[in-house]
Amino acid sequence: AKAGFVGEAGTYTARTRHVEALRRSADALIAAQSLLQAGSDPELIAEELRHVHGYLGEIVGTLSADDLLGEIFSRFCLGK
Repeated sequence: AKAGFVGEAGTYTARTRHVEALRRSADALIAAQSLLQAGSDPELIAEELRHVHGYLGEIVGTLSADDLLGEIFSRFCLGK
């Protein structure tokens, strides 16, 4: 299914699940900003940002730090 998403540069067409993930990301970013402005505990802010990362990961795929290091070191010949 396709859905419209209106951004600053105009209207975009995207899959409905992607638009929903973007909306959830925006909501979590707003929550993180509110917590930051209120002087809340950094762990609470980090939790909201973790949610953003997960929602965006639904669109582009998730890559952990371990995955990234594994990819980098798989391209090197070490010990030769």
